[in-house]
Amino acid sequence: MEEGWEKAFTVERRRVEEYIELYRSMGYDVKVVDVDTCDRDCGVCYLQGDYVELWIRKSKMTGDEDIC
Repeated sequence: MEEGWEKAFTVERRRVEEYIELYRSMGYDVKVVDVDTCDRDCGVCYLQGDYVELWIRKSKMTGDEDIC
């Protein structure tokens, strides 16, 4: 992951939009990463359903940023 990004948490895909809105309102850039690209061996996300990871960093720009 690029410099400055930190994982916030893993969340169900159907709920991610509300967290994107929340973090952006607090001045963060937000990236959504599909758990299929996860490099951890635990596999919990795969067993539990359709999940994504939410990554954040303090915004360096103003305005809306694209979701990756």
